[in-house]
Amino acid sequence: MFAKIASFEFRYQLRQPAFWVIAIVFGLLAFGAVASDNVSLGSGGNVFKNAPYALAGAHIIFNVFFMLATTAIVANVVARDTQTGFGPMIHSTRITKGAYLYGRFFGAFAAVALCYLSIAIGTLIGTFMPWVDPETVGPLRLGDYAYAYGVFGLTGLFLTSALFFTLATVTRSMMATYIGVVAVLIGYLASTGVLGSRPEFETAMAWVEPFGSGAYALVTKYWTAAERNTLNAPLEGVLLWNRVIWTAVGAFLLALAYVLYRPSPRGAKLKKQERLKALVEKDVVVTPVGALPRPTYGLASGLTQLWSRAVFETVLVFKSPAYVVMVLLAMAFAVATLFFTGEIYGAPILLVTRVVITALTGTFGLISLVIAIYYSGELVWRDRDRKVHEIVDASSTPDWTFLVPKTLALALVLISTLLIGVLAGMATQTIKGHTDYELGKYLMWYVVPQSLSFLQLAVLAIFVQALSPNKFVGWAIMVVYLISTIVLSNLGFDHVLYRYGAGIGVPLSDMNGRGDFAGYAAWLDAYWSAFAVILLVLAYGLWRRGTESRLWPRLKRLPRRLKGPAGLIGGAALATFVGLGVFIYMNTNVWNDYRTQAQQEAEQAAYEKALLRYEITPQPSVADVRLVMDLRPHQPKLTTRGSYVLVNRTEAPLPEVHLRWQGDLEMVDLTVEGATVAREWEEFEYRIYRFATPMQPGERRTVTFETVLEQRGFKASGNTTRLVDNGTFVNNGEFAPSIGMDRQGLLTDRTKRRKAGLPAELRPAKLEDETARGRNYIGADWVTADITVSTEADQIVVAPGQMVSDVVSGDRRTSRFVTESPVLNFFSIQSARYERTARTHDGVEMVVFHDPDHDRNVPRMLDALSASLDYFQANFSPYQFRQARIVEFPDYASFAQSYPNTFAWSEGLGFITDLSDPEKIDYVTYVGAHEFAHQWWAHQVVGSNQQGSTVLSETLAQYSALMVMEKMYGRDQIRRFLKQELDRYLRARGTERLEELPLMRVENQPYIYYQKGGLVMYLLRDQIGEDAVNRALRRVLAQYAFQSAPYPRSLDLIAALRAEAPADKQALIADLFERITLYDVKTTGVTSTRRADGRWDVAVTVDARKLYADGEGVETAAPLNEVFDVGVFTAMPGQGAFDEDDVVLLERRPIRSGVQTLRFITTREPRFAGVDPYNKWIDRDSNDNVRAVG
Repeated sequence: MFAKIASFEFRYQLRQPAFWVIAIVFGLLAFGAVASDNVSLGSGGNVFKNAPYALAGAHIIFNVFFMLATTAIVANVVARDTQTGFGPMIHSTRITKGAYLYGRFFGAFAAVALCYLSIAIGTLIGTFMPWVDPETVGPLRLGDYAYAYGVFGLTGLFLTSALFFTLATVTRSMMATYIGVVAVLIGYLASTGVLGSRPEFETAMAWVEPFGSGAYALVTKYWTAAERNTLNAPLEGVLLWNRVIWTAVGAFLLALAYVLYRPSPRGAKLKKQERLKALVEKDVVVTPVGALPRPTYGLASGLTQLWSRAVFETVLVFKSPAYVVMVLLAMAFAVATLFFTGEIYGAPILLVTRVVITALTGTFGLISLVIAIYYSGELVWRDRDRKVHEIVDASSTPDWTFLVPKTLALALVLISTLLIGVLAGMATQTIKGHTDYELGKYLMWYVVPQSLSFLQLAVLAIFVQALSPNKFVGWAIMVVYLISTIVLSNLGFDHVLYRYGAGIGVPLSDMNGRGDFAGYAAWLDAYWSAFAVILLVLAYGLWRRGTESRLWPRLKRLPRRLKGPAGLIGGAALATFVGLGVFIYMNTNVWNDYRTQAQQEAEQAAYEKALLRYEITPQPSVADVRLVMDLRPHQPKLTTRGSYVLVNRTEAPLPEVHLRWQGDLEMVDLTVEGATVAREWEEFEYRIYRFATPMQPGERRTVTFETVLEQRGFKASGNTTRLVDNGTFVNNGEFAPSIGMDRQGLLTDRTKRRKAGLPAELRPAKLEDETARGRNYIGADWVTADITVSTEADQIVVAPGQMVSDVVSGDRRTSRFVTESPVLNFFSIQSARYERTARTHDGVEMVVFHDPDHDRNVPRMLDALSASLDYFQANFSPYQFRQARIVEFPDYASFAQSYPNTFAWSEGLGFITDLSDPEKIDYVTYVGAHEFAHQWWAHQVVGSNQQGSTVLSETLAQYSALMVMEKMYGRDQIRRFLKQELDRYLRARGTERLEELPLMRVENQPYIYYQKGGLVMYLLRDQIGEDAVNRALRRVLAQYAFQSAPYPRSLDLIAALRAEAPADKQALIADLFERITLYDVKTTGVTSTRRADGRWDVAVTVDARKLYADGEGVETAAPLNEVFDVGVFTAMPGQGAFDEDDVVLLERRPIRSGVQTLRFITTREPRFAGVDPYNKWIDRDSNDNVRAVG
C-alpha cells in the first residue's frame, strides 16, 4: 500500500502546474547564473563556472530558497485532504497510518527531488551557450553534478521537506506552515549573516548550519583555484557528520509526524466544532427588534467605514501568531546583527546611532519583503479562504474601503518592523554602553524615509494580489520581484526610472549628516509614490467582488470603474509621475552622464584601444605646482586656477605632452607654453599638445589651467561624496589635469576583455623590463607646491605642506600652504568644521583634525604617531616634515590614505572604535603606524611602474607598523594580528582572478602585498634579526629616497636584504620573495613526564613539509630544513588572557621534512606545546601547530 500511495502522490504532483512552474523558474535562475558574465555562484576568476566548488556552492544557495517550493509540493499533502474533506474517507479504509503518511511524503519528496534536478540541468545547459566564454568552462564531469546534487541538494531537500511536512501534518494548517517557512528563512539568514562571517564561529557553524555551507566552507576555506576546479570535498570528518546529523534530524521529524498525527480534528478546530454543536442543540429564543435605521451613503460614511475596516484589518494582523513570530525573529535578527556590526580585527566600534541605522537599513530589507509577500496574500484572500467573500462583497461598502485599509494594514505591519528595529538598536546600544540615542536621527534618518519605501512596497504587493487568480500566484510574482531586485542591476538594468521603488542612495555621516543626498532621494520618493498611487487606482478598478474573479472581465470593466474621482486621482498621479520622470531624466541622463554597465565597458575598451599605445610615450615631468582654489562647500563647487612647471628629465627632446582629466571635471582653460592642440579625444578627456619646438633635456615649460568641479543636479548613482558641506575630501587628480596615459579604470576581467576584442590580460610591465623604470607606479613626479585655498570662515582647510598664512575675511577663510620638502604630485585638499588637537613630539607637531564629537581615540592616534616617529627615525631616516596630520573625512568610504605629511582617515575606521578591551587588536594604532610609515615608503622611496612596485611601499609599511605595534603591545598581540593576516591571505588565494605571483612580482594583488608581505617581512626579521633588516632598509632609503627615474624595483630591496643576511638564510629569502612557498607544520603529539628532580620531560612530535605552488595553486613538495620556534606553555597561545607568564619554554629547533620528535626539560608543568606558536610562517593550517599535553 505504501508503494501505491507514493506512486499516486508522485504522479499527482507531476500533473500540477506548480511543479512545472517551479522547475522552470529555478532552472532558468540556475541557467542565468551560469550563462551570465555578471553573476557568479562560487565561480569567477580562475574558478570555472562548472567547477566542483561552483556546483556545490550553487546547490547550497538554491537549497535555501527552494524551501519555498518544498512547502508548496510536500507540506500540503496531508493538509490537502483536510481542506478538501477527503480525509475522513481515507481514514475509514484499511490504510495504515504509516503507509498513508510516509507514502504521501515520499511520493511528494520524489517529485521535489525531480523538480530540484532542474537546477543541475540549468547549470549544465548554461555552460554550452555560445556566448559563454569557453575559457571560463572546465571539462564536463557528470560526477561533479551528481556529487553536488546528492551531498548538498538531496540532503537539504530531505530536511526541509520533513520539517514542513511535519509542521503541516501536526497543525493541519497551511498558514502555520507558511509562518514556519518565513520563520526558518529569516532565522537562517540572520544566523548565517551574523555568525557566518566571523572566523571564531566557523567550527560551530560547520556543525550547526543545516544546508552544509558552514562545513563546506570550513573544509575548502584555503583551497586554491586548482583545487576548486578539480576536487570535490572529501565526504569525511565534519562535512560527513554535518550531512549525517541533519539527515537524521529529518528522519526524526518524520518519526515525530507519525507520533503526533491524529486523523480527528485538533485544537481550535475541534473546539470550534463543539461550540457550534452546542449552539445548535441549545434552544434559541428569538427576540423581535424594531425597525433598523436607514443606511446613509456618501463620503462621510465611506470614511467611517474606511476607519473601521482599517482598524479591523490592522488589529487582525497584529494579533495574529504569525506577526508575533516575525516580530520576535526580527528583533533577534537586529540585535544579533548590531552586536557585531563594524568589528575590525575583532575590535568593536561604538554603536552611535548612525552606525545602527546603516546596519538596520541593510538588515530589514529582505525581512520587509518577506513580510510584505506573506501578508499581502493573507489580507487580500482571507475572506475567500474562509468562504465569506460573497457575504462581504454583497454589502454596500465601496471597494476603496476594502482596498485602502488592507494597504494601510500591510504598510503599518512593515512600519512596525522599523519601530522594532529602533527598539533593538537602542537596546543594543544600552547593552554596549552607549546611551546617546539621538532619537531625532532615528526618526528622520530611518523611520520616515523607510516608511515611505514600505508604503510603496505595500501598494505593489496588494496590487499584485488584486490581479492574481490566487494568492499563490501573487506570492510567486512577488518572489520574482524579490529576485529581480537582486539580479537586474547585475544584468545591466539599473536605472532608477524603471526599477520600482529604486532610490538614490543616501550615505550617512555624523560629520555631514544626510547632506544633499536626502534632497536627491526625495525626488525619487515622490516619483515612485506617484506611481504607487497609479497602482492603487488600478487595484481599485480591478478589485474583485462576488464570484467573478477572472482578470479579463475585470479589465473590460476598468474604463467604467475609473470614471469619476478614481480616474481624476489616477490622472493626477500619472501627470505627476510623468512630470517627475522627465525632471529626473534631465538630471540623470542630460545634465549628468548615465551609462549602463555594457556601455561603460564598451567605453573602457574603446579608451584602451585608442590610448593605451601612448602609455610608453616619454613625457615631461611636473616639477612645480601652484594652485589658487576657491571652495564653496554649501553649493558644492570647487574652482581651481593653477600652473605646472614641466621639465624634460629624459635624455632626448620631447615633441609633445599628453594631458588628461577626469570626466566630471570642467576644463575651462588649458594652455601649454609653446604648444598647440594636435589631437583631442573629447569622449575621454584626453589631449595631445605638440610643441612648436621640441622640449630639450632639462628645459622647462609652463602649463596653466582653470577648472570647475561641480555636480549639476543629481545622478542615478555615484553622486559625489568628495565635495560636501562638511567634510570635503578631494585629491589633485580630481580637480587638476594629469600628465600622460594612465591605466586606471581599464577593463580587467578576462572574459569581458576577450569579448571586447582586447588581449585577455592587462598586466603591468615585467620585473625585468628596464624601460618601465622611467615612471613610478603612482604616476606622479617629485614636485614643490604652493597652494592657496579659500573656504567658509567656520571651516579649517588642510593642504600639503606647511601653513604659512591663514586669514579670515568676512565669511571666507583663506589659507596658504608651501611644501618644505619634495613631495609626490599626489595630494589631497580637505575642509570641514574641525576641532584641532595637537601635541609636539621630538620637534614634530602631531595634529588630529577631527569632528568635535569624535575625540574618543584622538589621544591613541597621537600616541601611535609619536611611537612611530621614534621607531622610524631611529631605524630608517629623519622625517622630512615639521608636521604629521591626521584629517578626518566622512564615512562615505572606509579607508585611510597617506599624502605628504597628511593622513586622510575615515570617521568610521577608528574615530569611534571601542578599544576598552586590552585583548582586542589595536587597529587604530596599526592604521596610524602604517600610514605614517608611508612617509618613508612611498613619499621618500617609491617603486617603478612594474611588477613588485608595491613591495617598496605597502609591504614595507606593513612591516614598519608591525614593529611599532610589537614595541607597544608585545608579541602576543602581534600573534593574533598575524594569525588573522595569514587567514586572509590563504582564503584570498582561491579567489585570485589571474594568477598568484611571488611577492617580488606582485601586481594589483592586495592580499599578497599587504597580508603576505607583512608575514614575510616579520618572519625575515625573526630569522636574520631586526637590526639586519633595518640596515637593509636604510641602505634602500639612502640610495633611492626622492629619486626620479630610474625608479627602484623590488629586486633592489631583495639585494639589500641579501647583503645583510647570512649565507644560510639566502635560500629562505628566495622562498619568501621569489617563489610561492607554503609550509605545513603540525604538532601530532605532546607528552610530558615528571622527573625525580621535580622537572618535566616533554616530547613534541612534529610532522612537517614545504610546498612550492604555481599561479593556480598546484603544489609540489620541496625539502624543508629551517629553524622554527618550538614552545611549551601553561595556556593556549593567542587565547584568553595569555601572556608572557604562560611561556614555560621557547626555543629554536631545526625542523626538516617528515616526522620528528623534539625533547625538552622544563621546570614547570606543561599544558600545551607546539611548533611555530606565534604564527610567523605561512602555514596552510596554523590551527594544528599547538596542542594540549596528553
